[in-house]
Parts: sequence; structure tokens; C-alpha cells
Amino acid sequence: MGKKEEVSSPHQLHEWVQDLKKSALRVTAPRMTILKAMLDCHGPSTVEEIHLRTKRVNKLTKDACDLATVYRFVSHLEKLRIVQRCEFGDGMARYELLGQHGHHHHHVICRSCQRIEILKDCEIKEMSRFAEKRGFVQISHSLEFSGICLGCQKNARSRA
Repeated sequence: MGKKEEVSSPHQLHEWVQDLKKSALRVTAPRMTILKAMLDCHGPSTVEEIHLRTKRVNKLTKDACDLATVYRFVSHLEKLRIVQRCEFGDGMARYELLGQHGHHHHHVICRSCQRIEILKDCEIKEMSRFAEKRGFVQISHSLEFSGICLGCQKNARSRA
């Protein structure tokens, strides 16, 4: 994977905890373990990948999380708009914390190894302004690119 970006600040984590409290969700140790595991993610991850990361966090904290707990909590986080669901056309939902990378962004996904890179710039903002001028509100968009990464290209050449 590419260089890991700096994760959200402790202030952002505090804001997410406050959002949970406002929504009447208890802030339990397993839920904090899930949030911490998601902070460790580089780009969007499946619930199963998040669950595996909670096992690493659990070794340090002893706060057990089963897979069903992770599924339920990620669903709550999505409803609260703390996480966003990413669909890359492979039938697997992936999730990432909003604000984790500090800005709106898109992804490029390797069709071979499924490595995900974050594209920092979004040139589509102009199109959003176009829709706003026509009276649309709460505008959002999703744009993902796919291709074959350099590592998979090299592997294919060496096998040929």
C-alpha cells in the first residue's frame, strides 16, 4: 500500500464520541475498539477487515468484539454519517471514517490485488456548484477509478 496518511486527530475522535452520545448510543469499550481499529485503516475496509483489526487492538485493551457487533456498529456509524460506504463494483461494501483523511476524496482500485489508493484532489466540485446554481441541495457524488497497479503489472510481466 501507499504511504499511510496521518489519521484523524484526537479531537476528531472526541467529536465522533459526542455524536454517538447525542444519538443515544452508549460509548462502550467494544465500540471504542472498533473506532480505533477504523482509524488504523488506510482507505476503505470491509467489515471483516475492520473486525481483524479489532483483534489487534483487543490484544492491547482486552475489549472483545465479535463480527456481529462490528456489523451492527458500522451500520450505526453509517446512519450517523460518521462513516461512508464505498462500493467498488465487486459486491463488497467497504467503509471509511468521514474526515479521516481531512477532505473529500476519491479512490483508485487495482482490479487485480484490490489495493486502494486515495486521490487527494476532486475536480468535480465545479459540477456540484453547477447543480447548486439550479437549486439542488445536499449534493453528493461518488467517483472511483479502477486499473492495474504497478506491482501487479510487474508480477504479470515476470510470469509471462
